[in-house]
This record gives sequence, C-alpha cells and structure tokens, in this order.
Amino acid sequence: MPLRNSLRQPVRQLSGQTRRKPCRTCNNLDPRGHSSSMYNAESEKTPLASLSLVLDALSLAKTKDPKEGGCRFCGVLVQALDAFFENWRGVRQRVCVDLKEKGSIKVGIDGEEWKRELVEIYAGSASRAPWPTLGTAHHIPTDSGSDDTFNFARRCIQDCLVNPKHVACKLPSKSSTSSPKRLLDVGRVTAPIRLIDTQGKSFEYAALSHCWGTGPTLTAKKSNWQKLTSNIPFDALPPLFQDAIVITRQLGLRYIWIDSLCIIQDSVRDWETESAKMGSIYENSYVTISATNSGDGSIRCLADRRKPVKLNYENTTGKEFSLRARLIQDHHPDVQDGEPARLTGRLTTRAWALQEHVLSTRILHYTATELLFECKTSCRCECKPSRKILPTTPALIPKAIAKQSKRRDTIWDAWHRIVEQYSKRDLTVPNDKLPAISGIAHKIKEATESSYFAGVWEHNIASDLLWSTCLTAMPDAHYFSPETYRAPSFSWASLDTPVSFYSPDEDERETFNSSITPMSSSISVTGLNPLGAVADATIQVRGPTIRAVLCSTQKDGMWEYALLIKGTSAIGISHDCLLVADTVATTSEVTQTTARRAHCGDKPFEFKAAVLCLGVARFDSWASGLVLGFSSQGSGLFERLGTFSAGMEAFQRAEDQEIELA
Repeated sequence: MPLRNSLRQPVRQLSGQTRRKPCRTCNNLDPRGHSSSMYNAESEKTPLASLSLVLDALSLAKTKDPKEGGCRFCGVLVQALDAFFENWRGVRQRVCVDLKEKGSIKVGIDGEEWKRELVEIYAGSASRAPWPTLGTAHHIPTDSGSDDTFNFARRCIQDCLVNPKHVACKLPSKSSTSSPKRLLDVGRVTAPIRLIDTQGKSFEYAALSHCWGTGPTLTAKKSNWQKLTSNIPFDALPPLFQDAIVITRQLGLRYIWIDSLCIIQDSVRDWETESAKMGSIYENSYVTISATNSGDGSIRCLADRRKPVKLNYENTTGKEFSLRARLIQDHHPDVQDGEPARLTGRLTTRAWALQEHVLSTRILHYTATELLFECKTSCRCECKPSRKILPTTPALIPKAIAKQSKRRDTIWDAWHRIVEQYSKRDLTVPNDKLPAISGIAHKIKEATESSYFAGVWEHNIASDLLWSTCLTAMPDAHYFSPETYRAPSFSWASLDTPVSFYSPDEDERETFNSSITPMSSSISVTGLNPLGAVADATIQVRGPTIRAVLCSTQKDGMWEYALLIKGTSAIGISHDCLLVADTVATTSEVTQTTARRAHCGDKPFEFKAAVLCLGVARFDSWASGLVLGFSSQGSGLFERLGTFSAGMEAFQRAEDQEIELA
C-alpha cells in the first residue's frame, strides 16, 4: 500500500550529491520529496516513490528557455509536448505528469483533442540516466509488421495455449451449428486465395474484427460468391484484408474468417443465419485480429508507427544526456478497480465490434502505437510484455459466470456494464441494435436460463427496467425517439442514446427489493435469430401503480418534467427523451390526454398530461419506478417515458394491478 510523504523514509542521495531546491512547478521531475509523494510500502528497504502533478498548460508554455535561466526539467516537458501535441500552447487545460522512481514519465493533457494520448519520456540508455530517478522504457518497433512484433504476437498466443492458469482460454467444444459456414483459404502463398465451404467440419482459423467504413469494399454477393470460391487475386483485396492475410500466414494459420466475404451480404437468409453465429465464430477462432485503428478497409493495420524523438537535456555542468520521448496510449488495465485495457481507435466506436471483443478467446489489437494482446485470462502489450494475470474484456463474462454461484448479481452487473458501453457506440443500420449484441445475450441466456425480452431479462427484470438515458452530452437529434420501430419502449434498445444502470453498493444491494412480478410476455422476432431484431414485444407485470399528472417546463433552454401526485410535492423525473402531449383512445368511446416520446419534427411545448407511475423497486424508504404514458398502439397498453425516484409516502395510495408495457 502506498505511503504518504509524512510516513516516508528520508530521500536517498547519491554519494557526494547536494540536493538543490526543486522547481516549484515540476519538482525537477523527481517523484521524491514532494508533499504529495507516495511510497510503495511493499519494499521496506528501498520504497520506490511515485508522484502525480497537475500543471497549468498556459503557465508551462511560458517557461523560460533553460539557457535563459529557466528550469531544465520544465524545458524537457515543453519539448515533449511540442513534439507530439500540436496547438497545446495557448489552451487553458491541465497537464498531468505521472512520475515513478526508476520508471518513465507519462505526460498527458486534458481535453477531447488529446483524449487518452500520452507522451512517455524515458532514458535512452540504462547506463547513462540523465538523473537518478528516471528509468528506461521497453523497446517498441516502429513498424507493426516487423519481425519483433510478429514474434511478440506468437509468444503471447503460445503462452496462452500452454499456460495451465489459462483455464478460461480453452476453446469450447465446436459444433456444426456454431461453426462458420465459410472460410477464406489463405495459408499457401503459391496457391490461390479462395472461399471454401466448411461443410460442418472444424478448422483452426483467425477472425478479423474491422470497420467497414463508408467506402467501397469487397463483399460476397449472390452474383460473385461462386467466383470467390475459385480465386481471389491478392491485389483485388482491400489493403486491410491483405494485412489480415499476412498476419494469418505469419501465425502459421491457413484460414481466416472475414464477415464481408464469408457471409453473402445480399442474402437475407444467409446473413441472418451466419450473423446469429458471430458470437461463437469469434469465440472459437484461434485468434481475433482487431484492426483497432483502421476506419475502413483502405487503412492498413501493418503500418509504420511514429518514431520516438530525441529531447535536449544538459545537466548543471553542461553535460548532454540521451533522452527520448514517444507517443503512447493510456491503455493499461486498472488492477485496483478491476478495469480492463482501455483501447482507442475507430473500431472502438462501432457497436458490432463490442461483442467481437467481449466474446473472443484471444485477440490481437493493432493500435496506432503498439500491439496489445488480450485473452480470457490476461493482457500484454509491447510496452509491458510481462506475463501477468490482469483484468481483460474477454474475461468479463467468464468471470461473472464463474462467480454467479456465490453471487448471482455478478452476471447481471456484467450485462449492465456491457450495455452501457454498447449504447455509446455507432450503428450504420439502426435495426441492428439487438442483433449486434445477440451473441453476448446468448452467453447470458446459457448461463442463467432466463427469458429475454428484447434487451431485458426476466430473472433481473426490476434492475433491467430501471435504466436511464444520458442526454446532456448528446446532439439534439438524440433527444428524439426514432421514427421506425426497433424495440419496445421498456427496452434501452428503443432509443439512440447512451444509457446507464444504477450500481448499488453492498449495503444498498441488501435493501433492494423488486416490487413487480412478470406475468406474461409476447415477442415477435423478424428473422431467424431468436435474440435478434423484433417486430413487436410486450410484457405484462403486476405491481403498485398510482395515477399522476406530468408537467413540462423549460429552464435555461432545457426541458424538465415533474410528477404531480396528490399529497406530495412535485417529483422530478429522468426523461428518456423530449416528451410531448398527445391524445389517445383508451377505449372505443373515451380519449385521454397523455404524454409520449417526441419524434423528430415535433416541437416541444409546456403541457400537463395524465400518466401512470409503476413502482418497480424499493430501497429502504425509497421507491423507484417507471413513468408511463397511455399507448396509441392499443387499449390497455402503456409506453415508457422515463424513470422516477421518490419517498415511499408517494405510494401510500398505490394500487396493485396488472399492466402491459409495449
């Protein structure tokens, strides 16, 4: 456990060294001796220091040149920022500097432009460190297609295959129903690349995870797939596919699965059949090649990386030292919080790619700065190639399933975290919202044997219904409900907004009690994937309900909504999107003014409308639930408008009744 400066041992000095008063800005890039210095107590003899500094970018940019009396160490920071962060001068942002004794220095800038990018400063030679606390960094090849990088990939895969601790990485037993129908045969340079029919047999293959992009790409269609079975000229393939084939061959494999070529894209039946198997296709692959930094098929993943730069540094005697800086990404797992590697790249914004990442057994991430390897047990990268058991994204579901015998909530927590990340990602085809996560849903269904209602699970229905939208940072278009039906209103998949779920701590989890009981459901799927797209879905639940009036008001340009319930003060709600008043027929002879989700083109206005509040769960003396509007789809149906949380006194006059949610 780290120790604060007040508990530290005296700062160690080299023989004959006189310690000068450090710079008040950068502490001479020394992690020791600062009021915020931390010391690793695991090593009692020589505890290593660490220090995090937050500097003002405007002030740092005005640092005098060392030749004019400025701080030599601040000068190192300025050089590094100038080399890699264009336009950083003149911005009012924080510069974050992380120092570790005998380690490299990590420098980053707050702000979207430089999100997750760091400059790493390190000694160029272990025998000539510029100052005692600065360490070296592991070599990263400047070419992602170098022999060193391929050797690193082979070592990672081989270690995963033979390491007895990697129990979770053993491939599941394959079956003809989960195997890919087609593969690309690419293993022999002298033989033609061609599409083969696996005929239900098992093959060892790689799988490509990539962005299609908006440009043209080679795809299999009814008109050309027969030709693809005889010969696909290497030069006819997009550059990214060419690189994927090179990687496949370098790993000693003969086959690769690429969705655009192994699924007949204009055959609805073939697409539905094969896309429903995507989860198992990636899970059963020998390795997944993730083109993390490629936005489309024209951008190679085997490419030159930005080279390190030399920084000028002279000590007080005028002696020059070898000092280097390079651009890296802030990707390392957070062991303390159990967070997996944090990747940056175009692929990480695509919805389909999330389940490819989550379900792969082994995966090679080709990022802008280095190669990163993940499996269901550990994570390694070229800057930290050591073998350690670390949290990974592919391990998320296996760990949750393994722990469910002790605490079943773990698997539902994993589902919520996945949906939260998934809802932030982009889809080219909006109707793919449920199909693109169906592989993960299949794994959850296998483990829990729970019924699945278009993104909501019967065995966790109370928690699953209490999702909330995160609207404040979204463009105006996302404040509206989609025009075309995609999912029932009670499902997070019905909207194009990021969502979040309530995460109770251990004490709160003990007091959480569901107030509803699922009674029946009706779901009509549109294709062959039982967990995919739906044409219609409803669920009937029994729980405490109370009628209320929903009021809308505009404040500082934002629309707010509150519930008026007799005997209580106004209760603010978390609305799903913009809401408007509407008139619906509740019976053949009676109409009702209610509220509904706004569609693009609707103009918001102030209103008061009748709604129904359904209590979904209780936390001690608090109730959380859904705000429901009367549905125009049919008499007796209700549609979700948002969520609320209030004291139990608001539900004193609630009546238990069965209601149907659409």
